[in-house]
Amino acid sequence: MDSDSTEMANEIKSKVILHWNCRGLVEFPEAMRIYGNHIQEIYLKWNKLATLPPWIIELFNVTNLYIYGNLIKELPVELCQMSQLTVLDVSANKLEQIPPCIGNLVNLKSLLLNENFIDKLPAEMNQMHNLEVLSICGNKLIALPEWMGSLSKLKELKADNNCLKELPNRLTLSPNISVISVCSNRLRYLPLNGFVSSPCIRFDANVHLNYLSYPVLYQLTSQIQDINTHDQRNILGYGCFKTHCENVVLRTNIKLNIKINALHEEDTDFAIELPRQLLKVHNIHENTVVSLWELALRKAYTERYKHTLYISTSPINIKVHYEPITTNNHQKLDCTMYPINYPSCNLLINGPVSICVHSQCQQPIFTEAWVIIGVSHHIESITTVALCCCKRCASEFIKYSNMIVIHDWSRVY
Repeated sequence: MDSDSTEMANEIKSKVILHWNCRGLVEFPEAMRIYGNHIQEIYLKWNKLATLPPWIIELFNVTNLYIYGNLIKELPVELCQMSQLTVLDVSANKLEQIPPCIGNLVNLKSLLLNENFIDKLPAEMNQMHNLEVLSICGNKLIALPEWMGSLSKLKELKADNNCLKELPNRLTLSPNISVISVCSNRLRYLPLNGFVSSPCIRFDANVHLNYLSYPVLYQLTSQIQDINTHDQRNILGYGCFKTHCENVVLRTNIKLNIKINALHEEDTDFAIELPRQLLKVHNIHENTVVSLWELALRKAYTERYKHTLYISTSPINIKVHYEPITTNNHQKLDCTMYPINYPSCNLLINGPVSICVHSQCQQPIFTEAWVIIGVSHHIESITTVALCCCKRCASEFIKYSNMIVIHDWSRVY
């Protein structure tokens, strides 16, 4: 054994945390396999590792593994069998996909996948129920899966610098999420419903995002009430809320043309895109009955879940409550039993697109709504969208809401 190998072996034997950053290593040191069964944390950042060895599974005491800034193109199956891992950082590598077996890391609390070439997250990650931090910035993600909102311990979701066009609706039901960062994406809207956990949402530099929903606007505003009103457009989302942005949209989404009522001289007519869950919208003057499908969804949801929204504007106060109703009369939704009902089951599980903003109603809204668009007394520079479940609720909402201007709108076909 040469002197370098002897020194490495002695270092491994004497430590439980190995800091081997910036050493120019091209492979995982074999000495670690021989002497490193007791090691708990390994830092191998900014090296030149192209692969991880199969014997990495033998390091059964390692809980924290940092391999930031290497040349790894693929994660081995053996890594996914290290169920003792609590922190895994494989950021700034050459990964194009994440293997489905990563779902086996059920004790993982922090997963960092930043600065790779990932365009999809495997569905098996929904088994990672202890995950608290997921950071996927700087990848090629176009969409995030709805199951992300079912990770009950998730606290931080960071997905800046991707190609996201929307966020999962089920995130609004996530009970513990406190930070959502989605800056520099291609978002055209945030979820319309209020978030149960009232997270801090950072969404700067989404140039196509030009409105917020009434509940989300006031939820975010309540976090910055001490900020001057005229600065809140940039405080909430710097580089967003432009009326003169490109209007290329998904064909499946409803697009509305907004006619500005001359509140600001520089504003002109523009278009907004609604979430894909909404299939039919009405204006305040339409007196019609919603579809039987929508009524059935509302009935099924209220029998299984308690979901309420309370908005007070003086002073600003937002409360969103959500919990499953546990009774012997209602079985858990099982989509596998009724394949024809997949769309309905998914809508119910992912949650309503909004709760009716009329405070005395609290009806869930899934595919059909009355849409009110305007600007608020508190934040005059941000277009606001409110959803109601029927014409009566929409009329009542306009009477007590603090929208100072209601915009006319028409659907673009």
